Amino acid sequence: ACHHFLREGVESVAISFVWSVLHPDHELRAAEIVREMMPDVRLTVGSQLYPQVREYTRTSTAIVNAYLAPILTRYVEAVDGYFRSLGSRNPVRYFQSNGGLALGSVVSDQSVYAINSGPASAPQAALYIAEPWGMKNIITVDMGGTSFDITLTRDGRANVSKNIDFLRYRIGIPMIQVETLGAGGGSIGWIDAMGLMQMGPQSAGSEPGPASYDQGGTQPTTTDANLVLGYINPDGLIGGRLPLNTEKARAAIKARIADPLGLSVENAAYGMFKIVNNNMVNAIRRVSVERGYDPRDFVLNCAGGATGAHISALAREMGIRRVLISKLASGLCAYGQIISDVKYNYMAPAPIRLDAEGAAQKLDGLFNGLEMRGVADLTRDGFDRDRISIRRSLDMRYVGQVHECTVEIDPFVIDEPALGKLIEAFHTRHEELYTYSERQSVVEIVNVESAIWGRVDRPNRMTVAPGKGAESALEGTRPMIFDASAKPQEAPVYAGARLGAGDRITGPAVIEEVTTTLVIEPGWEAELHESGVYLVNMIDA
Repeated sequence: ACHHFLREGVESVAISFVWSVLHPDHELRAAEIVREMMPDVRLTVGSQLYPQVREYTRTSTAIVNAYLAPILTRYVEAVDGYFRSLGSRNPVRYFQSNGGLALGSVVSDQSVYAINSGPASAPQAALYIAEPWGMKNIITVDMGGTSFDITLTRDGRANVSKNIDFLRYRIGIPMIQVETLGAGGGSIGWIDAMGLMQMGPQSAGSEPGPASYDQGGTQPTTTDANLVLGYINPDGLIGGRLPLNTEKARAAIKARIADPLGLSVENAAYGMFKIVNNNMVNAIRRVSVERGYDPRDFVLNCAGGATGAHISALAREMGIRRVLISKLASGLCAYGQIISDVKYNYMAPAPIRLDAEGAAQKLDGLFNGLEMRGVADLTRDGFDRDRISIRRSLDMRYVGQVHECTVEIDPFVIDEPALGKLIEAFHTRHEELYTYSERQSVVEIVNVESAIWGRVDRPNRMTVAPGKGAESALEGTRPMIFDASAKPQEAPVYAGARLGAGDRITGPAVIEEVTTTLVIEPGWEAELHESGVYLVNMIDA
């Protein structure tokens, strides 16, 4: 096989044997042979990358990693080399889909952790900006140009998924749970074969972009609808650096949506706004309601440059009464990566029945072994022991089940009495996920995992000077549409840069920041906090 690979110019190889997680000798020997015969190849060994029971998932994860490894290796080398050329002495850290940072050498070897890593930093940013209010239950929504990403944090912990299907490949590693929808500022409005209006998932992209960009685009988009409704400054985005053409937006909506449906341009634009909102609300429900969470127990956090125009409407539809939007909303995921800690995951198969003799001792030994490795790795990366923390998880099930659920626990000595705590935690988690438990059944463990964190220093928070009253930031008014009657009403427009801490604005109104626009619908009130975050509350009727 190696001779054939060499002839074909193969640059990356994955090795995965069926029972390698329990008996890795043959797989490791095969890896030695490949290294001897192909010393320059990138090699992924399934039992080392993802040492968990289930050979299909392990093999698929190894294959995806092998595909990505050469790409990420070249990328890391280029980035690291660039910063060294600038005289940087500190190593570059890269964000992973598990919710933490890692050195380039780790990312090169475990490239599969780069998948969907961008939006995975949203929960960390959300917790940080919500800290002044002590909020721990947060749904973060990020609407950009083409997509709408949703993450959920409960009791201060982000939802983590394993064994997800990414495109058509099964990925086993722990990843921050991100629900993605094809809804963004560039989402195209169109009429289907049944004569019904639809929004997306097709996108106009940035070139030619929405019709209002005046770059040759003729398809009506979410941005065009928001412009017609008065939510976006007709003088342009990004402080006027991206001019908008309202007439082009109206013409596109008229030709493609309004005239075919016999609607006015304003009614058509509001219909586009409502449909893209409904699509996003359904996606939020998949993350919350369909997984047993009541969205009314959460605050809605706004990320992405386009979300602010929709956030009040989304919250109202979900029954959520509080919204957060940072002045840094358009770059919130990037900000989340800056404030994140280093995180490595260590896993081991653990086929242990909890009624078996010696189960506690075996389980305690497995965790201790994983955590010794993790602490040693982070110590080598420059972290003192007091900056290292550990979080454990176990994949557990009732004997005879074919699926597991993950139970997270804090580190503690696992002895015979402690097994009862684990079993009770599993019953509770099973009830949360499936509404029932089988307390008379024997519980077994399939896999164990330790997440090891290295705490990094965070930058200082943004601080906003006390305000002089919202009136000092008033720019003027413009007509805006907030309901299906499509009747415009004059609403005040405020310059976010001139607002100060404590300033309050009651809707309907618009706050224009340089990189985002916050629409405050009737029935809502916004107050700017000294940390540069707007808290938007529903006003009791």
